[in-house]
Amino acid sequence: METGRKGSVVIALKLFALVLFVMGAGLWIKGGYIFLKAELGQYLIERAWQHSLTTGNEKKPWFWADTWPVARLWVPSQNIHQIILSGDSGQALAFGPGHTTVSAQPGTEGLVVISGHRDTHFRFLQHLQEGEQIIVQNWEGQHTVYRVSARQVVDEDVLIAGNNTIRRLLLVTCWPFDSASLNSAYRFIVQADLVDEQFDSIFDAEIRH
Repeated sequence: METGRKGSVVIALKLFALVLFVMGAGLWIKGGYIFLKAELGQYLIERAWQHSLTTGNEKKPWFWADTWPVARLWVPSQNIHQIILSGDSGQALAFGPGHTTVSAQPGTEGLVVISGHRDTHFRFLQHLQEGEQIIVQNWEGQHTVYRVSARQVVDEDVLIAGNNTIRRLLLVTCWPFDSASLNSAYRFIVQADLVDEQFDSIFDAEIRH
């Protein structure tokens, strides 16, 4: 009788160990899949961006994508190099910062608005300080240099607007940065004003490093 009980306990422990192993393997595989998907996505986005720089035409990173690269963001002081995607939909922001299409196009007159997630691509915004430079390159190869002039927290319902004759960049993310909440009623905004334009590729070598 006692032997039978011990045998049942051993079997139960083995089954429990097997279940834990399967669950752990599943989590490992899922984590690996997400990582590989993100890495592949970045590779395809970079390839599409290089195509746009070469041809001057938009190129989707994969055929079913609802977005494509429109610009490249460089923040020298933070060692940040990111490709900006068209639109600020959930799909676009999952792979990188997104350009708000109703705002001015990078490299043109007016207010350029770019959004990103606070826990991934735009987490660095909390460390940006006034006076730091932000360089935006569009797919025509034109570099626009901005300098951070203000940082502020606003309600999500506040309309982001600007004088279309003023060259300005807004980088937008949710706030606060350390919140576990999926939805935030506030936005953290970095405002940067135009410093200069460079129509050649003097920054290309440094951006690639």
